[in-house]
Amino acid sequence: MKISVNWLKEYIPVTHTVEEMADKVSLTGIESGPVNLGEELTNLVVGHITSITPHPDSDHLKVCQVDVGEDTDIQIVCGAPNVAEGQYVIVALHGAHLPDGIKIKRGKLRGQESNGMICGLDEVGVPAKYMPKEFENGIYVFDEPQTPGAEVYDLLGLKDKMVDMDITPNRADTLGMRGAAWEIGATYDEKPTFKQPELDNSKISDSQDVTAEVTEKELVPDYLLRELKGIKVGKSPLWMQRRLWNQNIRPVNSVVDAANYVMIEYGQPIQAYDLDKLQTKAITVKLAHNGDKLDLADETKVLDKNDLVIAAGDQILGLAGVMNGSVAAVDENTTNVLLEAGVFDGASVRKAAQRHDLRGDDSNRFEKGVDNGIVDEALVRATQLVDQFTEAKEISNVITGNFTKAEPTVIKGDFSHINHLMGLNLSNDEITKILKRLGFEVAAAGDALTVTIPTRRWDMSIEADVVEEVNRIYGYENLPNTLPAGMETRGGYSKKREFSNKLRNILLGAGLDEVINFSLLSKQDVEDFNTIQTEYTKLLHPMTEDHEYLRNSLIPGLVRNVAYNQARKNNDIGIFEQARIFDRPTDQDRPNEVEYISGAVSGNVVADSWNTEAQQADFYYVKGLVEEMLAFTNSDAEFTFVATDEYDNLHPGQTAKVLANGQVIGFIGKLHPNYQKAHAVAETFVFELNIDLLFGLNKKNVKAQSAPKYPSISRDLAILVEKDVENGQLVADIFANGGKYLRDVNIFDVYQGKNLKPNHKSLGYHLEFLNPNDTLTDEEVEKAFTLVKDSLVQKFNVEIR
Repeated sequence: MKISVNWLKEYIPVTHTVEEMADKVSLTGIESGPVNLGEELTNLVVGHITSITPHPDSDHLKVCQVDVGEDTDIQIVCGAPNVAEGQYVIVALHGAHLPDGIKIKRGKLRGQESNGMICGLDEVGVPAKYMPKEFENGIYVFDEPQTPGAEVYDLLGLKDKMVDMDITPNRADTLGMRGAAWEIGATYDEKPTFKQPELDNSKISDSQDVTAEVTEKELVPDYLLRELKGIKVGKSPLWMQRRLWNQNIRPVNSVVDAANYVMIEYGQPIQAYDLDKLQTKAITVKLAHNGDKLDLADETKVLDKNDLVIAAGDQILGLAGVMNGSVAAVDENTTNVLLEAGVFDGASVRKAAQRHDLRGDDSNRFEKGVDNGIVDEALVRATQLVDQFTEAKEISNVITGNFTKAEPTVIKGDFSHINHLMGLNLSNDEITKILKRLGFEVAAAGDALTVTIPTRRWDMSIEADVVEEVNRIYGYENLPNTLPAGMETRGGYSKKREFSNKLRNILLGAGLDEVINFSLLSKQDVEDFNTIQTEYTKLLHPMTEDHEYLRNSLIPGLVRNVAYNQARKNNDIGIFEQARIFDRPTDQDRPNEVEYISGAVSGNVVADSWNTEAQQADFYYVKGLVEEMLAFTNSDAEFTFVATDEYDNLHPGQTAKVLANGQVIGFIGKLHPNYQKAHAVAETFVFELNIDLLFGLNKKNVKAQSAPKYPSISRDLAILVEKDVENGQLVADIFANGGKYLRDVNIFDVYQGKNLKPNHKSLGYHLEFLNPNDTLTDEEVEKAFTLVKDSLVQKFNVEIR
């Protein structure tokens, strides 16, 4: 909300700079900043066009003689289609500075001298979408004669100074100038004064054509109307127009502008309807039917049964609290008008505005809340302005659809308790004075106080709110600095956090980059990687269909990251995420939050260079990353990898479960080709591990050992085995039968092809034996080696080669 200082002066004395006021308001808890419009503007004056002649060398240019208050008229060449003799216009003289660094100089346009520029509003700093529509494609023309040579800044509000207040949802009372005047006035101990709007009693009539009915009274606690007849719609005065466009509102006509002005002044949205365009004179506020249509100026919205509407018979006039339709819009031909002021349920307005993408000034105020104590006064003020600008012949009394009497909030507390909570020792009079500065009524009886809160501050309801107000106005910067008392808590990470950080550092050291993804997924995403077979957790009110469910895996987010990068020609990807997934058992309402670490690798893991060849990511590279992490957990567990085809979106021939002592703790694998194609990613390998399960494993006691003093002995073993037998099974059997001196087993050769039995493969293993306390003999090694071979032949029917 931008608070105009010139406007603010109508309510309170303003003697401070806009920068000082912004700083002062920020210290009270509402973040604010100064706005100085048009600081760069210079040499802009009123010009009076005294004569116009066609340009001799152009079809559209005109040579204008312009009175700018000097001894003689100056000549300006202008190409605007609406330029005409006798107009009072904006003139940028020689040397003038305009927005975006534009400087005006004397020159010639097609041979004709031009000593300045006749300007449109957009050329002097008013955005085109907020200036009157009639001047969109031409120069701005004053409606009334002005003094040639006078500066235009104050006339048009081009150099208005403002305090831009960043309103929090609980302080919607400052979304109107009057509420802002209370707030700023309280910071300077200045109580604002307001003029009560009054109507011409001679015009008020008991007769009325319109009736009002509210069917959803819980959603519409207040709904009031007034008729004005015999009006003549025209332009609103310039002072009002400049205040509107400086609030980013386009001036339309004297009726619509008056309604918008009251919204800024009071914070209460006002709507206007052409009375003669109504299908029936019975106005109803009700829920729409599925399929009802709201015609806007540039589109049609299809409504449903959850939308609260203003209707005249079958005619939908507007979406309540959000936006009016075009069917009963006020225009230059309107002679009878109906003004509306109401209070609509904030949640209903927010959902409707979001559903139809129609967020605006009205819905913003109703969402945050409006003062139901000034609805009638705001309607009187709007009626007063419309009558003032259009000279109505007849004004009806208030037509009531629903009315709820606004009652002030009464809060009781103790002076001593307020001081205790603030850590201050203010006197009762000081606290009372602060509360009265805010316009609150205070009654004191000894230590007890009773504070009556006006309806404009509907955010206050308990004693803590009173304490906050005293704190704000007293000044947070004035609170004493004290060190905290009591037991100190030693800082540091928990054991589990240290454990997860260790895993994270391993992947960072391996060259992977960490990413952070949103924890909400689409239904398809949670179905694609529900590897833990959990129930889905859906939000009650999701923002979009892509963010409906809490994630049950980190993989979908990583796949999106890979797709995003590869679409931008960044094909070599190594990323990981350490975060929580949500596992909800069938018999549980709330999901469990479980810590996971997942990664995705695609493209080259070694770049092509003068001394190295490019190396693409594969299953074994990713398996190596996982094995390194598992090794660093220092867990007293047996980790195994078991091939699986259970996961639909992973390649059935390149996927394995990761087990710890037989319990599944994660998986690694290549994305299924169909899944890769559907998500526009190249070959990608992924892994996912449950950190909570890893952390729960027993830890090994690690003891330092001296380097072996005795040499090791190695043996190589080549076998022919059926293709379906897994390497892990063979290695496990070798260790089981290799004896206590077998230290390591590595596979160094795999061959499948010609000169082998069908459905067989040739494997080569390197076995290393070591006795740390003595020299091994060939007899000992050969004995163990023979047991290994015999067991492989017996269990797996291998052929020793």
